[in-house]
Amino acid sequence: MQFFCVWKMTILIVKNVFYFFSISGLSAHCDARNNGTQCSGTLGETVFLRLIHNASGIKIDLLKGNVILLQWRKNITVANEIKDRFDFIPDNGTFRINDLRRNDSGEYKIEMFDRNGKNTGWKTLQLFVQGNQVFLF
Repeated sequence: MQFFCVWKMTILIVKNVFYFFSISGLSAHCDARNNGTQCSGTLGETVFLRLIHNASGIKIDLLKGNVILLQWRKNITVANEIKDRFDFIPDNGTFRINDLRRNDSGEYKIEMFDRNGKNTGWKTLQLFVQGNQVFLF
């Protein structure tokens, strides 16, 4: 009997038969405060996207394509398109997506506004959602 842990999977080999077990509860963290950041996560897992330093008192729009996923207005969530799977943590500017799906992959645009509603800039990030992979060496 042999055990191997390879890319979020545990492999048990008993009499030349391979048994695969997924390690659940894993998450990915990505610092997306710079424009053009590329982030990745695994199907079914959680990803934490650090969008800004602190969202207290400012306005943010997070879009994927033409869909507004999140509108944050002076410490209140105004719009939330995927509310059953995400949370926004304003203290550290982190957007969390739970139970990643393939259609979560893509380009996200963050628009930021000052306290008076003036657009102070935007940036993009690319999220890649990958399936579980097993590599045997």
